[in-house]
Amino acid sequence: MAVLSHQATNAAPANNTPEPQIHFSANSPPDLFDRAIKLSSWTLSPSKDGLVRQFTFPTFSAAWRFMSIVADECKKKKHHPSWHNLYNQVTVEWTTHDPKGLSLLDVEMAEFCDSTAEFIGLRGGNGDGKAS
Repeated sequence: MAVLSHQATNAAPANNTPEPQIHFSANSPPDLFDRAIKLSSWTLSPSKDGLVRQFTFPTFSAAWRFMSIVADECKKKKHHPSWHNLYNQVTVEWTTHDPKGLSLLDVEMAEFCDSTAEFIGLRGGNGDGKAS
C-alpha cells in the first residue's frame, strides 16, 4: 500500500523500517499490516482506522455491477462499507466499528473489491482505475 509504506508506526517492525500509524481493531492477527500493505491501490483513511479506494469503471453500468457483486458479498460476510457512487466512479471505505479499527474483515473485503473490479474491468484497463 503506497500510502502505508513509509510513515510513523504504532509498532516497531522487525526490520526497523517505519510503518504507518494504523489503528487496528482489537484482536487483529499479527500479519494484518503485511497483508494490508499489499493493497497498493488503497490508502489509509484520514482517521487511520480504515482503507479507502476510488474505482473508475468504463460506464455507470459497470460501476453498478461492481457495487451489486460487492453488496452480495457484504451480505454473506455481514460487513458493509461506506461508499459513494457518482456515474462511473465508486469510492469505497472499509473500517470496523466494533471493535473500532482496521480488521481482517476490512482487508479481506478490500481484496474482494480489487478482484471484482479486475473481473469487471476498470477504465483504461491498467488496474489503477484511471484512464491510460
